[in-house]
Amino acid sequence: MIFFDTESVGFFGPTVLIQYCVNDGPAIIHDIWDNRVIDTLNLIEKHCNDPEGVVGFNLTHDWFHYTKTYNIFKELPLYEKPDPLDYLDVSTEAHDKYCLRPVKACDLMIVGRRTKFQASLNQKKITLKKVPSILAELLLKELKDRVKIPSIYFARGKKGYQWRIVPLIKGTNTEATATNTDENTEIDPDFVNIALTFAPSTSLKNIMAFLGHDVTTLDDLPELTKPEEYSWWPDHPGWINVFREHLYEWRNDPRRIEYARNDPLYTRELWHYLDRPEPGDRDSELACAVGGIHWKGYRVDLKGCKERKAKLEIVAKSLPININSPKQVKKWLHESASPLEQQVIQDTRQETIHKIASEWVEDNPELALKCQKLLDARQADSELDLLDKLLKAGRLYTVFKISGTKSNRMSGGNESYIKTKGGSINPQGIKKGGEIRSLFPLAFEDQQLDGGDFAGFEVSIAEAEYKDPLLRKDLLSGKKIHALFGAEMYNMSYEEVLATSEKNKNDPEGYYSRAKTGFFATLYWAFEEKIGQAMWISTEQAKKGLESFENKYSRIKESKKEILSTYSAMVQPNGIGTAIEWREPKEYVESFLGFKRFFTLEINIMRSLFSMAQNPSEELKEIAKGVKVMRRDRIQTAGGALASALYALAFSIQSKIFRAAANHKIQSPGAELTKGLQKNIWDIQPIGVGPWLVVPLNIHDEIQVPCKPEVSDKVKEVVEKTVKEYRKLVPLIGMDWKQNLKNWGEK
Repeated sequence: MIFFDTESVGFFGPTVLIQYCVNDGPAIIHDIWDNRVIDTLNLIEKHCNDPEGVVGFNLTHDWFHYTKTYNIFKELPLYEKPDPLDYLDVSTEAHDKYCLRPVKACDLMIVGRRTKFQASLNQKKITLKKVPSILAELLLKELKDRVKIPSIYFARGKKGYQWRIVPLIKGTNTEATATNTDENTEIDPDFVNIALTFAPSTSLKNIMAFLGHDVTTLDDLPELTKPEEYSWWPDHPGWINVFREHLYEWRNDPRRIEYARNDPLYTRELWHYLDRPEPGDRDSELACAVGGIHWKGYRVDLKGCKERKAKLEIVAKSLPININSPKQVKKWLHESASPLEQQVIQDTRQETIHKIASEWVEDNPELALKCQKLLDARQADSELDLLDKLLKAGRLYTVFKISGTKSNRMSGGNESYIKTKGGSINPQGIKKGGEIRSLFPLAFEDQQLDGGDFAGFEVSIAEAEYKDPLLRKDLLSGKKIHALFGAEMYNMSYEEVLATSEKNKNDPEGYYSRAKTGFFATLYWAFEEKIGQAMWISTEQAKKGLESFENKYSRIKESKKEILSTYSAMVQPNGIGTAIEWREPKEYVESFLGFKRFFTLEINIMRSLFSMAQNPSEELKEIAKGVKVMRRDRIQTAGGALASALYALAFSIQSKIFRAAANHKIQSPGAELTKGLQKNIWDIQPIGVGPWLVVPLNIHDEIQVPCKPEVSDKVKEVVEKTVKEYRKLVPLIGMDWKQNLKNWGEK
């Protein structure tokens, strides 16, 4: 078994060192610039073909470097030591010929994110609202002492674990920030918010520090000149100007050599800490796949990009303001608004502008039109940024996080602690329809593009989760779930709602489209008020409609009750306003495909808040004694206000757990099914080093596969076999698969 890591010039430059150890052996450093080309090629091939597999940390990063280094070196004289400048002589078309696939792989970063370090993913800020100012400073200390949170969840923050006081604007619940206050803003003297912002890291060095090692990080080493680097343009030669400096330091600085030598040793130790996971799991295999594909890239219609860019530049520059300046946009909109309307337009966020454009057409058509033009200009500006990157790079270079969320969905974005210029291109953010996707043939001249997407993906998964017999009967009869939902919400017949399916949701008669939005909001536990807004009905009507829908399909109601019962840590058996009791909740939710999401961190925080509300310290009691404050519409003691704030935050966290559990039951199976199909297609690619046969691209509920024409039928066979197997668990699932597509935009 090979435990390995790579060091590189910058993040996207050529690999400098390959560090590895075999089983329990010592760490070995291979300096690729100090060996003959053939020695490096042989080493990479040996690691690729090791029968016990490879173990790494962030294999997407390292397999990208392996793939890049192998392809570059394959173009150089075998028995010479390579000169870094030879890299510039390798053409883009020549150095992407070879795919590298290990026998088996284990990515410990992914394993950790699925288990012991899952809470480090997407932790959102939590806020204790409306705390009496007189208690704030002491409460900060109490929170730090009594709410125990491991340091790894703040590893990227400069100040570590820290609750902080946030002032409020007087007369509101709005936090005072630099962007919404000036010298005339009055700050609330009686209340503040107390916030905790997470800055988690699952980098190998931070995990080792968490496990008790005195580690050296890159920040601890003497700084080197940073190369110009771009994830969306991985063969950009900007690193060449600083290569000599980096090469010298990595060869001669003992601290850097020790840093590199520790990587495979830390990797091996983490492997033991994570209970020695066996290489060969699906997600680790996909990590190697997307790492290699990042170097390979996908074909782009460059001529079409230039033509579309010329059109979009006219739209993006059509307004007399800087569309990215909130101050200018706000002033421009206020020119067409009444004094009362100006009070409503407090920000220029996309959500606000879209709401005005769609809902103010009758009340203020001039302002609504301005907002629509602004939306169009911003969309054009965003697309221009994408086109500029594609034209410079010449290809679509994708970067993915294989386990990017707690539901185990794949997400776009860099997996590195290094912030590259211009971010990365996230293909999941490239919208469906329109002209944009037609600019991506994806397949090169020696390939053809095959692809498809799951039909009614979330609906079929929801049906499999709920197992409601009447719902299954209705869907199998051909009825549309959005029309069934709309019928109950609007108190209309199924046929009446279905008849509006061609109308836009902004059309007064767009019942079907709005029902579709409302159904998905319901699926993910949106509040009745939000569902009502989405469907243009009152909150009361939304409540009645939901009750009617859930009474008709009773297993949906039972599923909600199960979640509330399972994850209710704080309950009031005698009703609202009575004593709150603690009941130990279940620590995780598990999808019907077996993937678990843990709530350990959230529950620990809730438990601590509950304990503080029930048993505040004597010092807090003493300060709060006799002090009264106006909280909402009633006068409370300071101690009572503090307890209310603590309970409110704990209940807020509990509500988020409810929604997360419900989301997980739908989103996690979707992730598992899509990645499972992607992996089955990837299995067509032979083990070892060879030409690219398949280059699968996973976008939400669809798979696009540039492939060699000779394996196209094999890909189709794999898809059909996989979907057939999935139907054992998701009876209504299906996929419309097409061969030899012209581009990504072809339906």
